[in-house]
Amino acid sequence: MDSNPYILAIDSATSTLRVGLSRPSGEIVSAENSDRFRHAEFIFRLIDSVLQKSNVNKSQLTLITVSTGPGSFTGLRVGMASAKALALSLKIPLVGISVFSAIAERLYKTFGKTDVLLPSRRDEYYHALIDSPVYENGNIKVIKTVDIETLPDKGDILVIDFDINKLNLTGFNIIDQNKFKPQIDDLILSGQKELKISGGHDIARLEPLYIQMFPVKRPK
Repeated sequence: MDSNPYILAIDSATSTLRVGLSRPSGEIVSAENSDRFRHAEFIFRLIDSVLQKSNVNKSQLTLITVSTGPGSFTGLRVGMASAKALALSLKIPLVGISVFSAIAERLYKTFGKTDVLLPSRRDEYYHALIDSPVYENGNIKVIKTVDIETLPDKGDILVIDFDINKLNLTGFNIIDQNKFKPQIDDLILSGQKELKISGGHDIARLEPLYIQMFPVKRPK
């Protein structure tokens, strides 16, 4: 594997679809779209956009890294299916990285121990306590709104993809989302590190992180 590969990153876990491409020089070209629920419509447009801006052909890609969530069920399926299709057609490695794992190193270096919340369904949130530069996905939990105030270590708290003012939290140091938000660079860097460790994930078995299973509504 080239020590300075062309890496394509796809993050469709939240309401903002992000795509980025890293060149051997280290330059990262990115594109995003914030039209919620329209990831399927825009994903290949954004991929083509970063390839064209970088003057890179798909055949030059050496790694694809994709966000595994947690997050939007439909968004994650769109991103994962697109990443798998490209990796298989190009015969290159694919690496899946969770939202929390991707941001862990930068977040911890900037703020130290931090509670992170990502919306699940109504009045429920995916919760991660980032207390080191490396985050283990097995620690992701689903908590209810009423449980947030009872988190054991009230300190810095970061919310992703929702307005924290609606929760009326007390006792936390709320991190301004304009000062820290997920970036496609996080996914690229963490994907590159994971590739060195694992050599790439099993494409057939790689799936989104469905921490919370939503019940299927059956017709009456």
